[in-house]
Amino acid sequence: MLDIIVTPFAFEDLKKVKEAKATSVVIGTPFFSVRAVHEFPQSELKNIKEECSRLGLQMYVLVNRFFVEEELPKLREFLAFLKELDVDGIYYGDEGVLYEAQCLGIKDKLIYNPDTLITNRMDAQYYLDEGIKMVTISKDITLDEMVSIAKHIDKKCEVIIHGRLNMMHSKRNLLSSYMSFVKKNENVRNNYDLYLMEENRDEHMPIVEDETGTHVYTGFTLASFEEIQILKEAGIQHFRIDGIFHDIDYVIEATKLYRDILDGKKEAEEVFETYSKKYEEDHVTHGFYYTKTSKVKEG
Repeated sequence: MLDIIVTPFAFEDLKKVKEAKATSVVIGTPFFSVRAVHEFPQSELKNIKEECSRLGLQMYVLVNRFFVEEELPKLREFLAFLKELDVDGIYYGDEGVLYEAQCLGIKDKLIYNPDTLITNRMDAQYYLDEGIKMVTISKDITLDEMVSIAKHIDKKCEVIIHGRLNMMHSKRNLLSSYMSFVKKNENVRNNYDLYLMEENRDEHMPIVEDETGTHVYTGFTLASFEEIQILKEAGIQHFRIDGIFHDIDYVIEATKLYRDILDGKKEAEEVFETYSKKYEEDHVTHGFYYTKTSKVKEG
């Protein structure tokens, strides 16, 4: 079954995304989640799980923070809570989460999402052999490379098909440090209106500083309208739409467009052309699907 994974911004969004034919939601929560579009308090997760069950949605939870030793008891307690809640998936990037989940007997719910690291089928298979649910393929490789991985992984991989992509994360408070250096008193913490701009490019790269450090995103918005059918035919069953820097209407619109393409109701090229004009300021592109991000030294 094709899995369209989306990011809700409020409890009321669950019904909306179900009506748009999404099948799963990614839920962020304070402390444990990094780069979530919205953080739901832990006290609300039980109600979210009940509503997801009622609607027929799968509930995935972001536990993608990197934990230091002093934070492990809090992690264990939260994972035990998620086990009791019987969530459908847990995103992680820290190997410590894998160990703690194994101790609790919920390793099969884990989704390994290390941002850029899953770039070949051997790496993907290595983590799947540990008994986890699935892996997220790097968004920094080409379409051909994604297809090559997918053909060997038996539907246990996910790709991010839409939205701004995370480029860099530093635990340092880079914006605050810069403002201190230039002696300016500016509100930079949790400010989603800031961006970096290279001297020779017109792209605006969003930069966000929060309690986990500093995050930099691509200067473009990835849209996979012309690629989703190819990825599906290669065997990928899990597709994620990330609405960060936007709202639920944006997520629903994208979800419906992908469904229309998959159902043969709309032509992918026409959708991409219309969409890129509508969101011209977002610099909608094909991302790295047709551009290698690394070079091999010749000679």
